[in-house]
Amino acid sequence: MERERDQAAAVADEHPAGLRERRRQETQRELSDAALDLFEQHGVHGTTVDDIARRAGTSQRTFFRYFATKEAAVFASADDSARVVGDAIDAVRAGASVVEGIERSWLKLLDRFDAHPDEHIRALRIRRLVGSEPSLLAVALRNEAEEVEQLTDAAVDAAGADADVLAARAAVSTMALVLRLTIDEWVRRAELNERASVRQIYLEMRRGVATVARDLEAHPPHLG
Repeated sequence: MERERDQAAAVADEHPAGLRERRRQETQRELSDAALDLFEQHGVHGTTVDDIARRAGTSQRTFFRYFATKEAAVFASADDSARVVGDAIDAVRAGASVVEGIERSWLKLLDRFDAHPDEHIRALRIRRLVGSEPSLLAVALRNEAEEVEQLTDAAVDAAGADADVLAARAAVSTMALVLRLTIDEWVRRAELNERASVRQIYLEMRRGVATVARDLEAHPPHLG
């Protein structure tokens, strides 16, 4: 009986934190959904933070606890990306190669996306907005550039005195490009109502890049 009371007490101790985190995620998603709806209806320029907060049933003050700008609100999945980048950085610092560390983390993200088709329509809506709203495109590109910089720094730090900064940047940037081309191709197929696995598309893109790399190695430039 005493052990059961201890277990119940432990659950009770964890419960409030779990509820707070769940509510935090729900509020973040509600704000993001509101921003997405309003941007589609009125454009980014025609939407204010107050509009987004009002649509989500909250306040401007609450909005800024979750997002720095109205543009950032549609990229609520940036938290997932940040975790993936963090995992990749940890892997590289633990001794994995740049490609191995990044790929292992990104494949987990792609697998999660494939496993949740309910998120696919939302992803398409965001991509359409990014393609039509320059301010959203700027945020997306800045996010990617920051991730590349973080991963490059981790690779250089892990290599220590033997670091080749240019090679590290080339490797990370190539991986980022492969991922971006993968998403672009998934969007293209999805817009044609073709069912496609984003993981399989990534692997196809990877094979293509590997072929190009082998070709570059086999045919060095003629200097002079």
